[in-house]
Amino acid sequence: MFQFLNKGLTHKANVNGKLIHVEADETLLLAALRQNIEIPNICRVGGCGSCKCKLKDGKVQELTESAYLLSEEEIAEGYILACQSRLKSDIDVEMDESAAITSSPIAGRIVKREFLTHDIARIDVQLDQPINYKAGQFAELTLDSVKNAPRSYSFSNAPDKQGLASFTIRRVPGGRFSTYVFDKLVEGEILTMRGPGGDFWLREGEEKVVFIAGGSGLAPILGMLEEMERKGDRRPVTLLFGARTEQDLYELHRLDAYTKNWPGFRFVPILSEDHSNHDWNGLRGLVTDHIRREAAGATQAYLCGPPQMIDAAIKELKENKLAAQGIHADRFVVREVMNTGFYGAVGLPSIERTPATIGDYLKFMMFHLMGVIAVVAYLAGGAWISAGFASLLGFYVLGDILTGDDTVTPEYRKPWILTVQLWLALPLLLLIGFCFMWTISTGDPFGLGEFVMGLTGYDVFAAREATSSVDRYFSGIIYYGFLIGFMGTVVGHELTHRTWDPISLWVGRWLLAFSYDVGFAIEHVYGHHRYVSTEHDPATAPRGRNVYLHVVLSTIKGNISAAKIEAERLNKKGLPILSYHNAYMRGLLMSVVLNIAAFSVAGWTGALCFTLAALFGKSLLEIVNYMEHYGMVRLPEQPVQPRHSWNTNRRMTSWGMFNLSRHSHHHAQGEVPYQNLMPLPDAPVMIGGYLTTIFLTLCPPLWHKLMTSKLVEWDRHFASQEERILALRANQRSGIKELVDYDPRQWSLDSIASST
Repeated sequence: MFQFLNKGLTHKANVNGKLIHVEADETLLLAALRQNIEIPNICRVGGCGSCKCKLKDGKVQELTESAYLLSEEEIAEGYILACQSRLKSDIDVEMDESAAITSSPIAGRIVKREFLTHDIARIDVQLDQPINYKAGQFAELTLDSVKNAPRSYSFSNAPDKQGLASFTIRRVPGGRFSTYVFDKLVEGEILTMRGPGGDFWLREGEEKVVFIAGGSGLAPILGMLEEMERKGDRRPVTLLFGARTEQDLYELHRLDAYTKNWPGFRFVPILSEDHSNHDWNGLRGLVTDHIRREAAGATQAYLCGPPQMIDAAIKELKENKLAAQGIHADRFVVREVMNTGFYGAVGLPSIERTPATIGDYLKFMMFHLMGVIAVVAYLAGGAWISAGFASLLGFYVLGDILTGDDTVTPEYRKPWILTVQLWLALPLLLLIGFCFMWTISTGDPFGLGEFVMGLTGYDVFAAREATSSVDRYFSGIIYYGFLIGFMGTVVGHELTHRTWDPISLWVGRWLLAFSYDVGFAIEHVYGHHRYVSTEHDPATAPRGRNVYLHVVLSTIKGNISAAKIEAERLNKKGLPILSYHNAYMRGLLMSVVLNIAAFSVAGWTGALCFTLAALFGKSLLEIVNYMEHYGMVRLPEQPVQPRHSWNTNRRMTSWGMFNLSRHSHHHAQGEVPYQNLMPLPDAPVMIGGYLTTIFLTLCPPLWHKLMTSKLVEWDRHFASQEERILALRANQRSGIKELVDYDPRQWSLDSIASST
C-alpha cells in the first residue's frame, strides 16, 4: 500500500555483467526485459520457475514465497525468481543465458503435419538455415497467419544439418496457435522461429537413465533419444510414458524400433483411465506408482509433463535415493498463453474503464454498515439480535433479486482507500465479537455496558437480562458465524492473495483465524489455485456430492494439504517443522489466542459459543467453495480459464463481498485486486447471488435437480474435448441417474471456441 513512499527510488542490477536500472515498483524480470536483457520466462507470476537466477550479492523482496516452487538445493545456492523479486539494494545476479532465447528470428515453412492422436499433432518445419540446439530445448514459433500469437514448443527431433525441425503440438482449448494448426491446411504456411531456449537437455554419463513423460511431454525426450542413437550412446534407458487411454499413446513405431535395436532400452507405457480396455496387458495407474521399481539403478532422470506429475515424480525419485543433481525437469506450463503477463489468463477480454466516482468507493462500505448494525443488535439485546440477523439475510437476498447485475469495472486511481476498507474488517470483527461475548457474560467486561448506557441512556443490562436463550445463543451464534464467514473469510481471502504486502497478509491471516482456518492462506493460494476444478483439489466438489459431506471432506483434506505444503517449504529451507517458522502452526495458535480472549470475557460459555460460531463460519467457506466449482472438470496441465468457475454478477453480492462473486476472472488471474476483477458476463453463471445459492445447496435433492441441467449446459458450451471425457467419468461416478445416462461427448467438439 505504501509503495508511494519509495517512489522515485531505483536500484541497479548486474545481470551477467550487464548493468540495468530497476524501478522501486518493478520486478527484476520486467526491468531486464525493458532493457533488452532476455531472461527466460513463461508465466511471470512464479508458477513455472523459468526465470530463476542466482543471487550472488544484494537483497531482494520476494513477492511470493519461492520455496513453494524452487528446490532445496536451489534455495541453498541463493536462487531467486526474477518475476517475483523487487530490489531492496543493488544486486548481482547470475543467469544461465543458454536457457534464454536470444537469437534472431529464422524464417521457415511447414512441410508436413501428422495427427498423432485426437489432440496431438507433429509439424515438420523446413528452416531457411540450420539451427544449433541441444535436443530437449524449445523454440518460439510465430505463424505469419497468426502473427500476434507466438508460442513455445520443444524440439521433438535432434538437430538436423539440413534445417528440418519437428515440434509436437497439443490442441489447447481456446489456443489460437494450436487451433489453427489443427483446423487449417497448414502445409506450406510460413512461420518464423526464435531459439533455442531452456536448460533441459541430456547430460553426459554411462549409467542408467530414466525418462518420464506425460502427454506432449514426450516431445523433448524423443529428441534426446534420437540424439543418443545418432551419437552411439547406448547406456541403459527406461522410458515411462503416462497416458489416459491406449489411444493417447503415440510415436510407437519409433519407440518399438529403439526396443528392437537398443539393448537395455525399455519402453513402459502406463494407462491411468482406460479401465474398460480388457485387451490392455500393460501397466495401469499413475506413472508415479511405478517409479521406484522402474527407476532402480538410475543415476540421471529427465522428466517432462504436467507440473503436478513432475512434482510427485521428483519426490519418488529422491526417496529412491537418486541424487538431486541428477534430476532434470521441464514442467510444462501450457505455453499457449496470451501475452497478458499473467499465467492462465486465456480468453480474457479488454474493456474500457472509466474513472471511479465517490459512489464506486462507497459501495464497498456496505460491508461495514452490516457490521455496525450487528454491534447495535447485540447491545440492544432481545429480539433485536434475531432481527439484525434477518436484516442481513433479507438485504442480500432481496437486494440481489431487485437490483440485478453489476457489470461495471471502474478505474480506481486511489486503490489504497480500498485496501484500508479491507483492513477495517479486523477491528470491526473484533468489536462485534466482543459485543457478542458481552451479551453472554454475567458482568460488565471492560465497562462496556456502563459506557453504552452513559452514551445513549439505553439500559443494556435490562435488555440483556430479558434476552431469551434462542436470541442469545442460537441467533447470536449463527449471526456471528455468518459475519465471520463473510467479513472474516471473504476479506481474509482477498488479503492473503496479496503475498507481496506484509500488512495485508498479516491482517488477512488474523481474519481467517476467526474461523480456525489460517491454513486456508497456504492451501488456497498454493494449492487450490493450482489444482482448481481437478480431482486433486479438495475444495472442488465432484458431481453428485452433497454439500454436507463436502464441508467435512474439504475441511479435513484442505488442512492436511496446508500442513503438507508448509512442511515441504520448511524442508526445502532446512528449517524445523515444529517451530515458529511453520506458518500453519502459527495460524492454529492465532485461533487459540482468539478463543482465550473469548474465555476471558465470557468464560467457558463464551469460548464454546465462539468455537461454534467459528466452525459455522468455516462451514460457510466450504459451502461457497462447493457452489463456486461444483461439477467442474479440468486437466491439471491446462491453464485455468474463466470457464472453470461458476460466476455471478448480482449487485448486492458483488458489493457486499468485494467482487468475490466475479470468480471466473479471479481464478484466471488470482493476483488481480478485487476492484479490478471483470464481470465476464459470458462465463458460466451460478443459480443466483451467493446467499440465495447457499440456501439452495442445503437441500441436496433440489440442488442436484437445478445443477444437472447447468452441468449439461457447461459440457455443451464450455468444456473442451478432453474435459468432456473427464465429465463422462464424473457423471458415471455421480450416482445421479440423469448424469449417469448422459454422455457429454455427444456435443460438437468445436463449441469451446465460442466460449473462450
